[in-house]
Amino acid sequence: MVLTAAGGMVTNGSLSSTFGSAPLSSLAGAPLSLSDSLTGLTDFAPTLNTMVTGLAAISGIGAPLAGLGTAISAINSAGFTSNMLGAFNAIPSDLGTNGGLFDAVAGFAPSVNDLLTDVTGGSSVLNDALKYAGDWSAQTLGGTFEGIGGNVIGDPKKFGTILNTASSYTTSANQMINAATNSTTLGTTFTSMDNIVSGSVAGVNLDFGGFGDEIQKLGATVDFGNLENLGSPGQLLSNMSNQGSLGPMYQKVADIAVDPRTAQLLGAPTAPSSVTSIGNLGIDINAVAKQGANLPPAVQKSIYSALDELDETEINQVKGILQNSVPGIQKGTDLVDPKKLLPNSYQTLTAPLRTASVGFRSIYQNDSGSVNSQFENLAGNRKGILPDDVAVANGALARSLQQIKNISQTNSEEFGASVAQLESLKDLDLIEDQSQYVSEDVRLYWIEQYGLDSANNVNLATGNAGQLKVSDVIGFAAGFNSAAPITKNAQLLAEMQADGELDEITAEKGVYDTIEKFCNGDFGPTEITPTSWRVIIPAGFVGEGTYSGSSSEAAFENAWIDGVVPAIEIILASYKNNPRVIEIMSNSERWNQQLAREYLNQQRVDNEDLTAVRASDDVAINLALNLPSLGTDTSEGGIAEIIERTVDFSSLGGQCAIAAMREGRNLQRLADANIQQDAPINTTGVEDPGTLVSSTYTAQEAKDRLIRS
Repeated sequence: MVLTAAGGMVTNGSLSSTFGSAPLSSLAGAPLSLSDSLTGLTDFAPTLNTMVTGLAAISGIGAPLAGLGTAISAINSAGFTSNMLGAFNAIPSDLGTNGGLFDAVAGFAPSVNDLLTDVTGGSSVLNDALKYAGDWSAQTLGGTFEGIGGNVIGDPKKFGTILNTASSYTTSANQMINAATNSTTLGTTFTSMDNIVSGSVAGVNLDFGGFGDEIQKLGATVDFGNLENLGSPGQLLSNMSNQGSLGPMYQKVADIAVDPRTAQLLGAPTAPSSVTSIGNLGIDINAVAKQGANLPPAVQKSIYSALDELDETEINQVKGILQNSVPGIQKGTDLVDPKKLLPNSYQTLTAPLRTASVGFRSIYQNDSGSVNSQFENLAGNRKGILPDDVAVANGALARSLQQIKNISQTNSEEFGASVAQLESLKDLDLIEDQSQYVSEDVRLYWIEQYGLDSANNVNLATGNAGQLKVSDVIGFAAGFNSAAPITKNAQLLAEMQADGELDEITAEKGVYDTIEKFCNGDFGPTEITPTSWRVIIPAGFVGEGTYSGSSSEAAFENAWIDGVVPAIEIILASYKNNPRVIEIMSNSERWNQQLAREYLNQQRVDNEDLTAVRASDDVAINLALNLPSLGTDTSEGGIAEIIERTVDFSSLGGQCAIAAMREGRNLQRLADANIQQDAPINTTGVEDPGTLVSSTYTAQEAKDRLIRS
């Protein structure tokens, strides 16, 4: 299927006996049967074929305009001035709000009229509007438009590049749009930009180097998986047990006196009748240590006292067990005191403090180690076991460290080494001083610049939550917001024509006929004298009457401005409240918006001239090779829909393109069930080996290189 699809794309209809007609064209559309809620169409196929058919139908109803291009040329050939040509081209603005029907049949919607008339060359007559729609469709498919009533033929040699660009742009822009949008949902969780770029470590200590170096020296003194118990004497004892030994603390714990109730809490098999030591309870001291921070407060307080009684040799033994290399530890109790464990960086420790928003305050207020009173409520279950200032400091540090995501999965050596190498936003004050995740100006840039073009009042992104879809960049040709409104307008205009509602516009001596004859010079100007010219619009024509001027140009302009325009305004005003006209204008607005959306999005991709995209067989082949993968994008307005709705279903190459995408989706579904593809064709050939310079030694050459003495 890929082989056939690739052949069809490379030959593009030039080898129809093998691959059929061009695979991307409007000859035959996908057999879809959908409904369009905005127009009320049912059993409807939004495809390139349907859209082109609708263009031809509208053009047929408005056929009288087809000769206006020739008529305008006749003005120039008659020697009239550019001012007169400008007067003719000013029809839409001259007609003001009453130009609804004229614009409707011409295919223009007022909200984007200026943008599209600029694109189409400044003239807003019927063939310009509808032909541009066909031209644009062909350009986004990399091909050509044969004209109203003709075929749109894409060129896969270009379309592969255009599609990839549209897809890449959509993906990358959506990342920015989503980030800008989601930044507002983070609420008051913002802390600081330094905190964001450092994984929240800056919220603990901004001196990354010093803090990281000291963390590495802690060894197993701190259990990052039990930070809520930081500073607990029982937790320190548990940390030692986890290292395999309680060292001198074994006997210290055994000697702790407990009352009968505490003995039961410790798990004594038999409750003693009076106060006794833990060693006499008949329980394993290591099992007691394993209880860690869950040990009764009285026992933990005794452990703290026991730590305070350790001599220098015992302190070194405990440090050795914990692999603690912090200098200056003079007492066992220093092992649960943050300012002793972090002797140099404790002064720069901070912790989050929520007021109106999350801010950071220093844990220690001065060099002497006074603890910040704002954290007094964080002493927790350490209160009464540790000195108040030590209990509060441990609680504040625990809160600070716990803001670091997944810190429970690390250890002091790995964490400290990582922290020591972190970088802050120092000297980047414009970012470092930012008070929110994304500044409002930046957020609005992405949402508005890539979501809504306010200058032209065009919504650039139609996906959920302001996201772009591929169809926002190249969807018009695939019938997105084009096939339905154009088809419906053709139906409405046909109904108006059948009911005689268009007679004043399209019938003999109607608006179109008058304009054509007027431009052709059928009504003059006629020279009466060298300084007197006359235009006579016969009875029955729009603006009938005699108009004079001192020159041919003056007579022509007077007839137009004083006669034709006011008469057209009166006629068009009668259509202002016509329900069909109102619906036509709404539909025109929809497909004009889609055209404008794509044009503006292509500008952002720097594809203002799609015809300049280079054609390449390689592009066509790669497009075919990627069809199985491209087909897995089944999102609304995604690549699978774009290709399916622009492919010629009567072409062998086109059908193979659809089949290859279906295969790709099937392979994904089977892979989800661990089922592999059945007998794929091997795409790897067998190549003869090349002759390269020898890079190995022979046995003799190896011997020759030996050093024997």
